[in-house]
Formats: sequence, C-alpha cells, structure tokens
Amino acid sequence: MDVNLTAALGVFMRWLHIVSVITIIGGFIFARFMVAPALAALTPSAAGAFSTGMISRFRPILYGAIGAVLLSGLYNYLTKPIYPPHYHAVIGVKFLLVLHVFAASVLYTIPNAAEASRVRKLNSILISGVLIVLISAVLRYLTLAPGLVK
Repeated sequence: MDVNLTAALGVFMRWLHIVSVITIIGGFIFARFMVAPALAALTPSAAGAFSTGMISRFRPILYGAIGAVLLSGLYNYLTKPIYPPHYHAVIGVKFLLVLHVFAASVLYTIPNAAEASRVRKLNSILISGVLIVLISAVLRYLTLAPGLVK
C-alpha cells in the first residue's frame, strides 16, 4: 500500500476513534448531568415519555459510535509498530473497562427501564469512561517513550 494512503488511513482511524469516544462519553455526560436532573423535575409519565423518545433517538448514534470504536480501535491496535513493556497488561485493563461501557450503554437503552437504574448505569459508564481516557493517556505515553519506562 502507498505510504501516503497508509498515513491518511492511520490519521482517519485515529480521528474516527477519538470522535466516536467523544460521542459516546459526551452523550452520557449530557444525559447524566443535564437530562437526569430535568427528568426528576417532571411527572413520572412525562419523564417516561421524554426519556423513551430521547433514548430511541440516541440508540442508533450510540450503536454506530460503538461500531466505529471497535473498528478503529482494532485497526489502531493491529497497526501499532511496537508494543513496549507493560503495554498488554495496561491495554487489557482498558479493554475490560471498554466492555463494561459498551454493555452498560446497551442496557441503558433498553426501553421502559426504571429511571433510577438508568442513573446508576450513567454513573458507572462515566466512571469507567474517565478511567479509559486516563489509561489511554498512559498507553500513549508508553508508546511514545518506551525507553523511559522499564
């Protein structure tokens, strides 16, 4: 493959990965800190109707973003030129947290779930999401400075 095409594909996949993660985590930050308190102020029937409508609109975006994260993450992992010491141990923890976010996200979008259950899922998604971003920064450091970490 042409070196310019390889570079462009690498940049695109990294961009796709970051934008997809921003979409997922950003959507849940909005749901937790803006939507959940607003729903608490509504009557249960109005809150249920609003929540159902919101989630039905977010579900295809969420599933598309999850697919994009999986595709771009696998590409980024398989095309990495080197795997420095401790890389696989750290990325294994990241993978487990990502699986948690994906599973909790899918469960969050189940129709007619209790709002209290959704808020708990939002909290766990956001905690895992923040940890994933932190671990990603560590992995980036390990990849950029493999000689500094022993």
